[in-house]
Amino acid sequence: MALTVRVRPNAASLSFLLLGAALIVIGAMSGGVLGPALVVWGAVFAVLLGYPVAASTLLRVPAVVVGPDGIRLPLMGVRLEWPEIAEVRPGVKMRGRTQTPVLLVVPTDPVATVSQARWWLRWEARNDLASLGAPVVIDDRSLDHTLTEIRSAVSAHAPAR
Repeated sequence: MALTVRVRPNAASLSFLLLGAALIVIGAMSGGVLGPALVVWGAVFAVLLGYPVAASTLLRVPAVVVGPDGIRLPLMGVRLEWPEIAEVRPGVKMRGRTQTPVLLVVPTDPVATVSQARWWLRWEARNDLASLGAPVVIDDRSLDHTLTEIRSAVSAHAPAR
């Protein structure tokens, strides 16, 4: 049975959604050049940062699916079958001065994997590839399953090599 992982709203995502909504409201009430600029920035915050939460929470689109065929990341737009995955291993991503544990999915063809990613995520995938050696980095800070549970599902479904 496949493991389906969804995004759960956390304080950071809700803060960005509220900031986006506030900028839209303030921009709509303001005049001149500043008003439309605030509306645009508010919409960017709400859409780009709110998209994963809304899609996964309201529309039930999974963030990660680990199954017999491979690993899918529907929100990212990436689908990797087991033969396309070199390894899945734990890693650490620096966020300022804080180390965050992550799960690195290392594809056999990283460039093709980056090109699968949604256009607004390609920059981050390229940066993660350069700094961490993998374009797919799973961070469980806002997921409804832990990295340990995801690794267990990978171990259960990945073919023996």
